[in-house]
Amino acid sequence: MPWRKRLVLAGAVAVGLALLAAAAWLLAEGHPWFGSGLFVATLVAAAAALEIFWVRWDLSVGSLRSGRRDSRQVALTFDDGPGPDTPAVLDALDAAGVKATFFVLGRAAEERPELVRELARRGHLVALHGYSHKKLHVSGPGTVARELDEGRATIERAGVAPAPFFRAPHGWKGPILGRALKKRGLTLVGWTRGVWDTERPGTESIANRASEKIRGGEILLLHDGCGTPGIDPRREQTAEALPEIVRRWRDAGYEFVTVDALTPGAPALTLDRVVRGAGVALLVGLGIVAVRRLDLAALRDAFAQARVLPLLLATAANLFALAAQSLRWLALVRPVAPRARPWDAYISTVAGFAVGMLMPARASDFARMHIFSRRTGSSMASVGGTLVLDHVMSSASLIAFIGAFLVIVPLPAWAKTAVWTTLGIAVVAATVLWALRPRAGHTEDEHGLRGFIGRARTGLKAAGEPRALALSVMAALAGWALEVAIGLFALDAFGIAPTVEAGVLLVLATTISAAISISPGNAGAFEVAVVLALGGMGVPPELALAFGIGYHAVHLVPVGIIGGGFLLHAGYRGGVVREEA
Repeated sequence: MPWRKRLVLAGAVAVGLALLAAAAWLLAEGHPWFGSGLFVATLVAAAAALEIFWVRWDLSVGSLRSGRRDSRQVALTFDDGPGPDTPAVLDALDAAGVKATFFVLGRAAEERPELVRELARRGHLVALHGYSHKKLHVSGPGTVARELDEGRATIERAGVAPAPFFRAPHGWKGPILGRALKKRGLTLVGWTRGVWDTERPGTESIANRASEKIRGGEILLLHDGCGTPGIDPRREQTAEALPEIVRRWRDAGYEFVTVDALTPGAPALTLDRVVRGAGVALLVGLGIVAVRRLDLAALRDAFAQARVLPLLLATAANLFALAAQSLRWLALVRPVAPRARPWDAYISTVAGFAVGMLMPARASDFARMHIFSRRTGSSMASVGGTLVLDHVMSSASLIAFIGAFLVIVPLPAWAKTAVWTTLGIAVVAATVLWALRPRAGHTEDEHGLRGFIGRARTGLKAAGEPRALALSVMAALAGWALEVAIGLFALDAFGIAPTVEAGVLLVLATTISAAISISPGNAGAFEVAVVLALGGMGVPPELALAFGIGYHAVHLVPVGIIGGGFLLHAGYRGGVVREEA
């Protein structure tokens, strides 16, 4: 992306954040109607701007934004042609044996109809790009209809029937365009990577831009013509860069396809995402209301008085707690994957948690499954079975751990209720998993749903092995003891009495919040659980909230550094880990 566009984007984000900050200030100053109105208006304006200017944001859920990230496909697409350098582009594609998608501009097709026919003759997909390259985000129904219909008619007059795909000029779109496309049976196509070859940065730069951070399902945007006045129309650099682009992607194990053969990725917006987004918005709203009721000066003082050394000790204890969690899981995985190493379980666990910091619900579990299966060659379904068993063992060991404290530590009524409820659920789940464990004659060689179920049941193999269960319980108990230690160090850092009762309550409250939360990284729900737990012990809300944020940080920072570093090093992009050498 050119620097001028980056500056515009940074400015827009800064304005949005400033407006949200102003809304929060108005709410804190006792102006609920003005503050709420500004907050809602800012969110609506942001959503509208994203809908217009961000290619990958599509409220209509009807566009093709990318292919599947776990596929080995990549699509080359060209806009604004045909132009003077289209023959050179075609020759380069023929020499490489690649078929591409050309979003043809109607005005260019009128000038060079023979090249439109040549595109189709050589087996490339010819699609629509409008007639005049007019931006359609604020155009009326008549203008949108003329651009679509005249663009199609011009290509048809050249002797080619265009495919039912349309790319909006500059990627800018709006509700009128969406309705017009739906009426005509056209699919809007975006892109995942703009190469910006129109800047003519040089052949090597174009190849580098098109080939860095290789991942599946990419739609590359290049140009074989010029649709914008004032831009240099020459595209010989693009043609010269194509052989190197193709070589790099093929060396990485990818195949080139046209957009009609691209396996679609996840839709831009689903009901599930809407519900989660609404939950996050509600959490933000509740946070703003809570801030109004807090003494911000007391909150600031609580942070200022926190001691660094106990927080560092809590962070160090968390590293050992993560190791204990991975060993708990490793004991259950070993019967399925005997060659699995402790490091495989550890890095898969921590990297999975790192993914969970950015994605909601149980995304961390899916990431952990994916990474571990890639590192060990194990079946994803079998690894998933071990994770289910791991969660049950974690819950059962937590109940055993807290049950030991019930004898010596007076816990409140809500904690006892939570313990008994969790115990009941764990007993039922353990019974079901024990019944489903693989037995003599068990097979996982079948295909389809039966094969998947068979492989998942293989992951429950440890349920029938007492030694594996015992090792898992021992590691789990060590992990819960370390979690209590983390809480005690953090309590001491914020000047709160580090009692065993408080440490146990924090572990129980935050574990329950993690089980029911859908927010990325358990953000918000974690802090609320901490405030409620400490509030029942008489800790002021400002101090409890400051502690909750710090307590959460000592859990997240090591995960972000270790897990995030591994993901970046291993090439984790969009949910796919590239094969390691």
